[in-house]
Amino acid sequence: MTTSEKKFHISARISEYAIPPLKDMLVLGKDAPIGCIAMRRAIELLIKTPFEHIELEDEIISDVLVRQSILRRVSRERLVDFVITQLKPLMGSDEVLQAEVDINVFLSAGIASEAIDR
Repeated sequence: MTTSEKKFHISARISEYAIPPLKDMLVLGKDAPIGCIAMRRAIELLIKTPFEHIELEDEIISDVLVRQSILRRVSRERLVDFVITQLKPLMGSDEVLQAEVDINVFLSAGIASEAIDR
């Protein structure tokens, strides 16, 4: 009688589940498998941070969902320009891209001469 031997090897990489699953911005293609309304509802259920909806008239991109705090640092127009010029060439109309956005704002203020004289 012959005996056969089975061996199993299971490996897993474990990490903490990230909440929120979305950090800064989603860019939805026109033919994406999930629409903007469904995605907005899912975001509202999963994330407390408010997101702004930007609808685009474009042949590839239909919508951008962006964290409202991002729009306090950069104008809507500049963000849309960035999405069109930088992200659009990287995506197809059937995709949904997630982006982490780093915005550096450099501030400077002059001191009035009367403040110095005091």
